[in-house]
Amino acid sequence: MYKLYWAPDTASLAPMAVLEEVGADYDAILIDYEGGQQKSDDYLALNPCGLIPAMVLPDGRAMFEAAAIVMHLCDQYPAAHLAPPPGDADRPLFYQWMLYLADTPQPTFRRYYYPGRFAADEDDVRKCGVDALLDQFAIVEDALSHGEWLLGARFSACDIYLHMLTTWFEPPVALYARFPNIARVAAGVEARPASARAIEKHRP
Repeated sequence: MYKLYWAPDTASLAPMAVLEEVGADYDAILIDYEGGQQKSDDYLALNPCGLIPAMVLPDGRAMFEAAAIVMHLCDQYPAAHLAPPPGDADRPLFYQWMLYLADTPQPTFRRYYYPGRFAADEDDVRKCGVDALLDQFAIVEDALSHGEWLLGARFSACDIYLHMLTTWFEPPVALYARFPNIARVAAGVEARPASARAIEKHRP
């Protein structure tokens, strides 16, 4: 059994949605984010970064990084078809979009939510963060003009990850109004019963 350590409005949404999609047996262990439980010694033993999520594998080992957890689960449950198999022509694109989403817009959100960590002028940092996010999401929007999902006609965990990031934009409807292709993908993810179970759990 997997143990997923999660909290609302964190990067635990995508791993939880994938766990639901693949039908894995897992425990969802809620972390008191506002109370700082993610900085406790017990949690840091699972994720030394003090960030959410962390996941304990069935063999007892712990792993962190949301994108890594998602990609691992995709490979563990190939019958769920959330990632192209190794050797498939779409496998490189799967890697590309998973890492783009995790390495580019995801960390950019820190400038919006935690501007004081970057400079004294928080308003300027936040504005630069929003501008950067819009540019980064524009790249995704353009890619989605060529197909229903990020991998074209093929739904994948990339779309689940994209949906998670859109929920962090304030307000998400503003992002959806600006980028209709992204809005379409987000709506498609929310329409999936398995993903919807995780999404509802994360909503306030």
